[in-house]
Amino acid sequence: MKRFLAILISAAMLLALPGCGGGGVSLLEGVAPAPAGEAADAAPLAADFTMKLFNAAYEGGDALISPVSVLAALAMAEAGARGNTLAQMEETFGVDAETLRLALAAYMACTAGTEAQIANAIWFRDDGTFAPDGEFLSACASFADAEVFGRAFDEGLKGEINGWIEDNTDGMIKDMLDSVNPAAVMYLVNAIAFDAVWEEKYEPEQLREGVFNSDTGPRDVQMMYSDESLYLEGEGFTGFVKPYRGGRYAFAALLPEGSLSSLTESLTGEALAAALENASAEQVKAGLPAFEGRTRLPLNSALASMGITDAFDADLADFTGMGESSYGSIFISQVLHEAYIEVTAQGTRAAAATIVAPEAGAEPPSEPKTVILDRPFAYMIVDTEYNIPLFFGVMTGAGL
Repeated sequence: MKRFLAILISAAMLLALPGCGGGGVSLLEGVAPAPAGEAADAAPLAADFTMKLFNAAYEGGDALISPVSVLAALAMAEAGARGNTLAQMEETFGVDAETLRLALAAYMACTAGTEAQIANAIWFRDDGTFAPDGEFLSACASFADAEVFGRAFDEGLKGEINGWIEDNTDGMIKDMLDSVNPAAVMYLVNAIAFDAVWEEKYEPEQLREGVFNSDTGPRDVQMMYSDESLYLEGEGFTGFVKPYRGGRYAFAALLPEGSLSSLTESLTGEALAAALENASAEQVKAGLPAFEGRTRLPLNSALASMGITDAFDADLADFTGMGESSYGSIFISQVLHEAYIEVTAQGTRAAAATIVAPEAGAEPPSEPKTVILDRPFAYMIVDTEYNIPLFFGVMTGAGL
């Protein structure tokens, strides 16, 4: 029987952020952080990966992904990839593995103490049938600040991993792991917790009953109206930026001129980054519906279509850098991403989780712009310091 590597990636964006925690003592606690690159280098990588992954995985309806979470977790997996498996991952990410890890290390470090908190952990099978590579574990502990735990892969492990995820997502993601697969040799876990309220909360007089024109018909919603000061415009869309308290993070909305699908299919990472970088200081009469939604997306096919194919093939995958199993080679059997978001008059509350299971300044114009999100639109939660989308999604009204 082939042993497989199971990677559990969990991301969350939350209003109430707890301290990060995990069960037991990390084996590599105290490992020195890796030399970091430039956090800004992560911006084009994240923007490009965002649109490639979303378009490859999107199956219609409301949807949300956390590209930073997926990138961080796959970067840990990439640290153990070799040969053509590594080459495919590097080509898909658009940069060599070392550069990606250095950029992510720098970015994750610069989020410390902000509204976005990022945590990573690794659990490996410790029963004599799997010998993890020490350099691989040290690399992940170093660049990702990952906690590392050796455990018996029994039902007790399920509770420990689920508890770690729940602790690091303030209870937003519970019982993520249904069971410990008897063929698994490792779980890699990434969590992002985001705690933010609007810079200017909506007052009662700014909240009115309205109609959202979904693809399946009109839906009654609570519309939230405000005057914003950053206007977005690009080929096929207009939009606005609404900051969270402190200004580091913001909600960015893109309203398509045509259909939502035509926008997402044509929107590249370069165009997305350009829209954020070129946001103009103009008055915007903005309307945003209060909404919530949950998305569950299998990512195997999406990642394979993006070029990561060998990693899912038991005969071709090369993850020998992760360690050795007495049962044979290691390959990825499943990648699953789940996300949740709630947008209210107070702020934004959301969570996302991904399971990867590999086997063994100008003056405003006199006339303000108007962007009313009363039909399907795209949105992001953006780190405005680096223009990195922590979350990207679409709201079609399917879940209203």
